[in-house]
Amino acid sequence: MSDEEPATRTRLPRPTSAPEGPEPRRNPILSGIGVVVVIAVVIVSLLFAANRSDHGNGNGSTAGDAGKTSAAPQAPGGPPLSAAQVPERTESGVPVGYPQTAEGAQSAASNFVVAYGSARMFRATTRTAIIGTITDPAVRDGLLARTDQVFRAQTTTFGLQADGAPPKGQTFVCRAVPMGTKSVSYSATSATVEVWSVGVVGLAGTGSTKPVAEAWNTTTMRLSWVNGDWKMSEFGQKEGPTPISGLQDPSSATDIAKADGEFGELRHAR
Repeated sequence: MSDEEPATRTRLPRPTSAPEGPEPRRNPILSGIGVVVVIAVVIVSLLFAANRSDHGNGNGSTAGDAGKTSAAPQAPGGPPLSAAQVPERTESGVPVGYPQTAEGAQSAASNFVVAYGSARMFRATTRTAIIGTITDPAVRDGLLARTDQVFRAQTTTFGLQADGAPPKGQTFVCRAVPMGTKSVSYSATSATVEVWSVGVVGLAGTGSTKPVAEAWNTTTMRLSWVNGDWKMSEFGQKEGPTPISGLQDPSSATDIAKADGEFGELRHAR
């Protein structure tokens, strides 16, 4: 049932030519059946409307996306965004399998930022697996060498052990949360996407010299369409835009560590 349809039913007046007299008795069984039919029609109408809302905006999806799209969110200050599939398949904990569209490239870039900004990147084994999943094979070895160098240095910066594990009694928190994406350029074989994100990183626990703090960044990611999926071929990062902080009192290290253990990372789609 659409929003434009009336919320109440209208009873038409009796024709003037109809003879006056008592209203004929109604069969209670038939009346009950009528009520059931009306309810069934309303339910079917609502389900049909919901189905149209979920699947009516699937332009740009591949045939395999049928039945897996979600309602398009409203873009701040712009038209509704196209619906896109949240990939159900993962490799090394990273969603893979994106549509060959501008929205699919933005979704891939968002999820790659989440993976790249996670604590798993500080461990050599999982870092290698993540880079192997999200990057174009043509540049994979070079990007892996760069990330190895960067994250080995960061391990020392945050007081982690050589294998990326936190000191005893402390919890290492490292997450990136995309705030929005912008398509800089797009073609069927390549795309450049900017992802504005906020990250939290640091050690939560007694005696921490690197308490968990926030950091705002914009990541520019170049993607290539390789073997039926979007893969990262190049990326860069700069600070900001950064909002003013201080509207809320900071939580305790215990609460931060608890939240990090209880809340899972999000998957993003456009």
